Formats: sequence, C-alpha cells, structure tokens
Amino acid sequence: MATIGEVLAIAFDEHRAGRVSEAAVLYRRVLKADPANPNALYLLGMAVWQSGQPAPCLILIGRALRLSPGWIEARINRAIILDKAGRSAEATADWRRLTLFDPGHPQAWRNLGDAFQAHGDAGTPQAVQALRRATRLDPGLAEIHHDLGVVLRRTGQIDEAVDSLVRAIAVKADLAPAHMNLGNTLLERGDDAAAQAGLQRALALSPAGPECWYNFGNALCAHGDPLRALRAYRRSARLGLALAHLRVATVLSDLGRLAEAEGELIESLPIPGVDVSLSIELLTNLFLRGDRRTEGRAFFIRLASTPLCGVVYRGECLTALAALDLRDGAPRTARDRLAAVRGDNGWFFTVKSLAALRATLADQGLQLVRPAAVGSDGGHRPPRVTSSSLATRGRFAHTVLEYILVRLYAEKHGFVLETPDWVGGAFFELNDPPQSGPLPPLLFARRTLNELVAGTAERAPIADRDILSPLFLFEHKREYRQRVQSWLRPRRVWEPHLAPAVERLRAAGNTVVALHIRRGDFVTANYPITETAWYVDWLRDWWPRLDRPVLYVASDDVAAIRHAFAEFHPLARADVVEEWAGLDFLQDFHVLMNADVVGTSAASGFSALAARLNTRARLFVEPDVAARRIRPFEPWTP
Repeated sequence: MATIGEVLAIAFDEHRAGRVSEAAVLYRRVLKADPANPNALYLLGMAVWQSGQPAPCLILIGRALRLSPGWIEARINRAIILDKAGRSAEATADWRRLTLFDPGHPQAWRNLGDAFQAHGDAGTPQAVQALRRATRLDPGLAEIHHDLGVVLRRTGQIDEAVDSLVRAIAVKADLAPAHMNLGNTLLERGDDAAAQAGLQRALALSPAGPECWYNFGNALCAHGDPLRALRAYRRSARLGLALAHLRVATVLSDLGRLAEAEGELIESLPIPGVDVSLSIELLTNLFLRGDRRTEGRAFFIRLASTPLCGVVYRGECLTALAALDLRDGAPRTARDRLAAVRGDNGWFFTVKSLAALRATLADQGLQLVRPAAVGSDGGHRPPRVTSSSLATRGRFAHTVLEYILVRLYAEKHGFVLETPDWVGGAFFELNDPPQSGPLPPLLFARRTLNELVAGTAERAPIADRDILSPLFLFEHKREYRQRVQSWLRPRRVWEPHLAPAVERLRAAGNTVVALHIRRGDFVTANYPITETAWYVDWLRDWWPRLDRPVLYVASDDVAAIRHAFAEFHPLARADVVEEWAGLDFLQDFHVLMNADVVGTSAASGFSALAARLNTRARLFVEPDVAARRIRPFEPWTP
C-alpha cells in the first residue's frame, strides 16, 4: 500500500502535467487519511484555484498556514489569489504579514508596494517606503526599480523617479516599460527631446505595444507635432487601446478637422473600454463649436436611451443637453434638467453649478457678462495662455487651485489669461476674457509652471498654449497670499445666499469654529479619513479657552458628524441659512472662509483652499493622520 508521501508525489506529478482534476482527487485521498497535512491542503487549494473556485481555495490555504505559519510560498500565493479575487485590502494585509515573517524577502516588499499603489494617492507614501526597501534588498531586480520610479513620479519627485528608472534600464536594458515610463517622466520634467528618445526605444523593444504608441503620441503633442502625434494615436487605437480613440479625436479637433473628430468619437462609442462619459463631453463641445445645437439635441436625446456595452449613459446625455441649454441662454431649463442627476464627474459638476449660478441671476433679471475676447477687435493679439481643463477636469477646489498656478504664471510673464466658462470664474470676482480661439495643448505642465513661477527655471516661458490639468503649486508661499486672496473674493451678488450663515453664527457666539469632515468618495477612493474622535479630543482641550465658541460642521455626511460632536451643540448649514439649491457647497465654503478657527479635513483641497482664502482666522488646524491627532498648521508657507 502506498504511503502518504508516495501518493502526494504522484498527485504533484499529475498537477505539474496539467491534470488538475486527477491531482485534486489524490490530494483529497491524502486529506481523508491525514486531515492536518499542510502540503495536501495547500496543493489542493492551488488545484481548486486553477479550477476557478477562489473561495474554497483560500479556505484550504488558510488551513495550511495555520498548521505551518512560516510557509512563505503559501503566503505569497494566498496574497496573489486574494488580489486577483478582488479582495485587495486582505491582500495588502497578507503582504504586510509576509514582510514580518520574512523581512528580507524583496518580492514581498515589492508586492506590498504595488498593493499600496492600488490604493491611489492615499497609499503612495507607504508604497514608496516598501519599494525603497525592496530595492535595497535586491538592487539587481530591474522591475522593482521600475515600480519605484513610477510611484515616485506620482508623488511629484520627478528627478528621483528618473534616477530610479535609469537604474532599472541599467540592470535590464530591454525592459520596455522602463523606457516608456522614463520617457513619460522626462516629458513631465520638460526634457522633450530626451523623452522622445526614451519612448522611441520603448517602441523599438515593443512595436506592438499600444501603450508605447499612446505615450509617444503624448510626447509628440507636447513637442508641438500634432500630425505625427495623430499617427501614433491611431496606431495605438488599431492595436487595441480604447482610450487612444479619444486622443485621435482631440488632435483632429485641435487641427480644426471637426467632422473627422466627430466621426471618430461616434464610431468609437460602442468599443469596450472607451470612456463614453468623456466622449459625450467632447461631442458636446464639437456641436457647440459648430453652432449645431438642434442637431446636438437630437443626437443626445437618441443616445440617452441607447445601451453602449450594456450601459445607458442617461446622466451624461442630460448633462450634454444642459450644456446646450446654457448656450441657448436658458439656465433655468438646464438647472431643472439636472436637478435629480447625481455625479462627481468634473464636467457634470461644471455644467450643473453654472446652471444653478446663472439661474440665480436670471431669477433677479440679471446675467453675467464677460469682457470681450482678446484680439476680437482685430487688433494686436498679445501672448496668451488658457486652461480649458478648468471646466472639465475637477470640481470646485481642484479647478480653483489650478487657476491659481496658471494665473500666477500668466501674470509673472505678462501673458493674457483666457478662461473657459467655469465655476470659479462665475463665483469669484474674476474678469478674465473668454477663450478667443483654440490653442495647442501643453501637457504635464506642473513642474514647468512651478519652476517658471518660482524663477528657478532656466528655460524660456511658454506662451500661446492650452495648459491642460496643470495641478497645483508645490508651495503656497506667503508672498502669493495677498494677490491670491484679492482675486478670489465671492461676487457681491451672491451675498444673500452666503452672508446670513456667517451673521447667524456670529449672533450665536463670539468665536466661530468651523470644521470640515470629508467622507463620501474619500471612503471609496481610499483617501485618508479624518476621524471625528481626533477633533472631539482637540475641542475638549480648546473649548474652554475660546470666547463663547460656536461650532459649525461642514460635511457630506452631516447626520453622522453632528452626532459625534453632540456635546458641543454643533450647527450645520441647514440650521443657519436657506440652502442654495445645487450650490450648498459654496455656503459651507463661505463659512470656512470667514470663521475664526478653521479645521480642515485630511487630503481635502476644499477646506485647505478655504483656509488659504480666510483673512480672519487666528488658528488653523489639520489632522495628523499618522499620529492620529489634530495639530496647528499655516495655510501659507514662508
């Protein structure tokens, strides 16, 4: 009679030969005789996984690890399976445990870093730490240097990212992703020629790689070569990268080939992986640019009930129709059309908010009139810049923070700043002229603009470009404070919707303490969460020191937040002002701008911006997530 070891050996041979079901039968026979055999449990788990059953697989491997907790191979495969099964939080926890069991295992640190990367911006600092550890443990593994370079670029550490990617290539010269990402990073640093060279090397190594062609197209666009960029994007689309279709359409639009751009967008709508929401936005702009509003309405009404890959994009089509309403001068119609629509897309936010702002004016018989476009009289046209992404690539604080950087840049170099219709332009006392015509795009501009604003760049300033998604200042210096605060003052016409909140809070006490606690998409996007307990502890310490304090809480989860602060009798927006339909976020923002003490939410641009625009507060505090406490901070740095 065969021993357990002999049966396991036969089963393993069957398994390696691809006869998984036969191997599973033998593993079960071993377990019937020896239920606590860790090898049989683990191998049966792997066989079950290969049969498409992740849940029982994980149970079996878990039993094996309880019997043999130091089994590194089993821990690695369990974490991999958890990740592939969509249980990313558990996978991250397993990688972390593995680094405790075997702190010298470079692959464990690499996978832990990759797991943190999957958490988005919230996990980036931990990803950097884990990947740095992995590179120290195994400096000869090119892929780890590559992963570290990618995450360093995400954090804005561009020079360090370049160094890491160069090390990856030094170790493995034919690593195409390293050449591609080195090209992307050099492009962000402003080294256009070196970026193109890196991307061409990536293409030589991976000529059928659609991502390489796509990124090469980006480099050509940044270098001001739209025709070659168009060919690269088309090659990428033919090779199967769905998002390349939108870049094809964008370049065609920039070249004035509007009919071709429209055809590309419409033909690509049913392709799996295409960003239909962005396609609808781009199509709306084409209909508006060609003054074809009637045709556009008919198109979006049809599309609103047409499934694309099984999904109906009704909200996006209603947004398109509302944008057409706004161009028709019918803001109330646009406002009512979007009243029941929910979403967080930047373009939707812009259209819905502009509709509400303009409808508010229309109810008073007013409208916002912008100055004439630069050069519209046919005279000399000075150097200009714009940023069309102010209307599409973020919500309120994101777009205002981008505006600050672009305006500082334009003012420093004497350029005219033209802007699209955007929420900040309508809410604040801004008087920028509208866009007088399309401009070539400037991609990946954050570092370049920051250096040119700070005066640390040796390059000449760049004019006559559309600065797309420039992001923000690296440092909000005190030298900028008065200028920025002078620009970003709410228009007086909005005071009936803003002033009563502050007046009623001041009537209730002498010190207005305004706290912002962000929840909502921060939970689903894995951003750091501000715990109410930290602020409760801080308030218990500070409350007795303040002169007749009154607490105001701003949050997207007011009911839960109010309960947490019950001992301080908090007030919220609905307690102090009639809510401004569709624009209630601006009422919270106004209170934060005018409070005596401001508490921000972790990773929240909204409350950080309000703190920077507050000219009254004597104390600003923020969460220290690592220390799990509240600490003072200065919104403007020396």
